[in-house]
Amino acid sequence: MNKLLLLVVPFLSVILLADNHKGSIEKNRNSLMDHPNYLMNFKECKETKDGIAGLLSLSETVWEEIEMNPENEEKWLEVVLLSDLIGNYSTVYDVWCKDMINKRVQMRMMAAKKKMKAGKKRSDEKTNKDD
Repeated sequence: MNKLLLLVVPFLSVILLADNHKGSIEKNRNSLMDHPNYLMNFKECKETKDGIAGLLSLSETVWEEIEMNPENEEKWLEVVLLSDLIGNYSTVYDVWCKDMINKRVQMRMMAAKKKMKAGKKRSDEKTNKDD
């Protein structure tokens, strides 16, 4: 019985210790943004936006080629595929990035307002001291 107890106690203690990974969970939470739809970071969102812009400019050149030769079926197929790809990337950007970008812009605007208010308070204090 003592031998069984000596085997079971270390086994159970290892299981209990292995189950406690709260530190790594908190670290992962802190690394993610506090956004319910977080999937991509700001850099990836910017790359997606730039990719959409590149695809739009590419489709514009294909449209110009179609205007010169409307009978070219390959160009029609190309522009249809490009527009589908642009639509898909735009949807991804709208769902995963748009709110994050808007939040970042709002934070910058709030910081600028605070900075402006702080500057205004300093200038008001200077004018009050001069009086």
